[in-house]
Amino acid sequence: MTTLRRHIISLFLLMVILGTTNALSQEQSPSIVGVYEYMLEGREGMSVFTKNHVIWILADKGRTLSELSTTADSANAFATAAGHAGTYEIVGPSTIKIHRIHSTNPNFVGRSFAFQYEFDGDVLKYWVLRPDGTRGSMGSARKIGE
Repeated sequence: MTTLRRHIISLFLLMVILGTTNALSQEQSPSIVGVYEYMLEGREGMSVFTKNHVIWILADKGRTLSELSTTADSANAFATAAGHAGTYEIVGPSTIKIHRIHSTNPNFVGRSFAFQYEFDGDVLKYWVLRPDGTRGSMGSARKIGE
């Protein structure tokens, strides 16, 4: 067997193994695909996870209506709500890394963060991971659709 042929076979086997490992890790984690309504004190909003993408919006509860006629009204509306969209990848059992592509805050564009999650019936419990890998406070959202 030639060296080139051995390398090709080795590369093929490595691709099969990596593909199988990735499929197993995806199967071990419960699917997060769906539409969720946040269950947070003082905030409301929704998130939508597709197979590879996510979009979410959060706003303070009880925001007052205004005509947005003044700079102060516009600043308040911006300060009390946020929207983000991007892609995500599964990086471990029940651990996801989100890559922001769009955000109402330009400082977040291009930034990533990870969170762990688990399901309790139709309730998604999640913890944003700190830079040292420890969990932040728990948030929750109820799954309301596919």
